Amino acid sequence: MNANRRLLQYLRLSPFAADTEAHRTAERYRLAALGALATIASRLAGIGLILLTVRLAAPQLGPERFGVWATFSGLATTLAFLDLGVGNALVNRIAHATASGDSQRLTSVVMGGLAWLLAIGSAASIILAVASAWIPWTTLFKLSSAVSGAETRTSAFVFSWLFGLNIVSSGALKILIGQQRSYEAQFISMLAALLAYPATWIALKHGNSVGLLLVAGLGTQSILIISLVLSLLARRGLLAVRRLGVCMREERNKLLSTGSMFLIVQIGTAIGWGSDTLLLASIAGAADVAAFAVAQRLFLFASQPVVILNGSLWAAYSDAHARDDRVFIRNTLRRSLAVSLAIGTGLSILLLIFGTRLASLWTESAINVPWALLAVFALWTPLEAAGTAVGYYLNGTGIVREQMVVVLAFCVLALPAKVFATLYAGATGLVAATALAYTVTHVGLYGTVYRHRILAPMRADRNP
Repeated sequence: MNANRRLLQYLRLSPFAADTEAHRTAERYRLAALGALATIASRLAGIGLILLTVRLAAPQLGPERFGVWATFSGLATTLAFLDLGVGNALVNRIAHATASGDSQRLTSVVMGGLAWLLAIGSAASIILAVASAWIPWTTLFKLSSAVSGAETRTSAFVFSWLFGLNIVSSGALKILIGQQRSYEAQFISMLAALLAYPATWIALKHGNSVGLLLVAGLGTQSILIISLVLSLLARRGLLAVRRLGVCMREERNKLLSTGSMFLIVQIGTAIGWGSDTLLLASIAGAADVAAFAVAQRLFLFASQPVVILNGSLWAAYSDAHARDDRVFIRNTLRRSLAVSLAIGTGLSILLLIFGTRLASLWTESAINVPWALLAVFALWTPLEAAGTAVGYYLNGTGIVREQMVVVLAFCVLALPAKVFATLYAGATGLVAATALAYTVTHVGLYGTVYRHRILAPMRADRNP
């Protein structure tokens, strides 16, 4: 009862005073709680948009053109690392500038970040636009006609400019997250997704262009996000357009050096985890890929709540780190680890018990998911949940270089282990190899080589 009462005290709109350390701690938890609730609403709005688009677009576009749309829509997430890690670096820079109480410094970081996002987004758009003119789309997508290839080329050109906008909009949200206003960022994302509902309906009602559908979805959301974030920043006096060039130069070294490390972590993560389906398809075949995909999506119901829970803590850790509040960092990490493990383990057990039946109902018995595959996912997911909690702590306290080394070590060990395990045990072996490589590299290196560095932000004898 007391624990529930303590939790409910953070679910309020009015902020806590910042006059004592206890009140600042309570305010961080309040903002994190609001951020988690807003994230749930934003995710539901995003899922609804996907369901609506698939329901309306699939019959109208047909399998081939719908596949083209789905591919470009997925690329927006896959290529997110092309922001060169600046978005993630901004979270820590903004958090430290906010904690300093220096509004001029905060304005400089905001404007420098926006300038670099705009420059990187523009460069990415130009590169993708040039590539879209040269790529043989008809052959690449195995399209049925040259006409379909021409439309795909046009869609690729449209996507290239929308992707540049997406880099700016995603980075703009990171500015709010760095200010511990993730609830604002998620609320804006929810509004953007909801606006895309009628835009998607109108785009399909007045035509069946893949490019127009991309504009209605990705473009509408990006433009609204940029507009609302800039409006909030202007109201808070954090925009100084005339100083854009100066702020860009001032922030260059900090953003690009830290961003480059985040970039390597992102690329390493994409290689270490993102290649699983391709690897499985080339070794074990499509049947194993189907079972793996279903099991993986089932266990998202165990891993995503952990991501939502910890996501809003990144800026809280960063703010506490800037203020040298070691007690908050230590207590928060301990609690988030315990709750993340409890959620990951509890939901994994439920999915292990009912997973076979759920998979059968979900796929109408078309795909058989072996119990052994569910079992290794049930073992891997709690480990992943703990890693998520630690990962946000490392991001918030600026421990990025060590993450970079550990992720690279994971890739070096995991890829050959996955190939070997997949050859002998298919999808089950692949997941088991992932868990084993993760334990050796992440648990092993963080617990030995980098143990002092990991614990430093929580220790009384911490060096600045």
